[in-house]
Amino acid sequence: MLILIKIENVIKLNKNHINRVGEVLGRALAEDPVSLQAFPEKNERHENIKYVFRMASCIGMRYGEIYASSEKLEGIAIWIHSQGNFKKRWGNLICAIKAKVWNMGFQASRLINPIMEYNKEMHNKHAPGKHLYLQTLGVDPKHQYRGIGSVLVNHMIEKNRENALPIYLETSTERNVGFYKRLGFKVIDEGIVPETAVKQWYLLKEY
Repeated sequence: MLILIKIENVIKLNKNHINRVGEVLGRALAEDPVSLQAFPEKNERHENIKYVFRMASCIGMRYGEIYASSEKLEGIAIWIHSQGNFKKRWGNLICAIKAKVWNMGFQASRLINPIMEYNKEMHNKHAPGKHLYLQTLGVDPKHQYRGIGSVLVNHMIEKNRENALPIYLETSTERNVGFYKRLGFKVIDEGIVPETAVKQWYLLKEY
């Protein structure tokens, strides 16, 4: 029987969830264009991508909030507060160590770096002020198409309504653009990342 997830099921995660977050997001985003860029070889990608998302979740814990659709972690959203200064190198280094991100290999780091640098440039350009950043959103493949992504995003939209901070994100999957548009986001820029074949869309929601 299909069980629908509701906003009241959403829970806030803590540092004890980091490894599980890495596993879930690794499965959820294994076929994302950015993942394919970093890990062209399928077996290597499925084995090592979890380290990327362990680091992402550590950064989310340090500088923002991470929410799951329920205790089962069917879907996960990592949110960063702009005032948290998540671009500090020291904090990112600590998270890299905790996540054992070196296990992903030098080649993957080299391949993903142009995307990370370009996204940082676009982020600074389009969201220079105080805002919320949806760093990562993923739903475990076996739980997709149940509205879980919408629940997680709407949870923060409602939570943020009083402060009314702009919400910024990027995506490399075209079908996600329509998903975010339905939630009130607008495309503010798009293009192919230099040195790659990956196209990125940059979106913003204002109240």
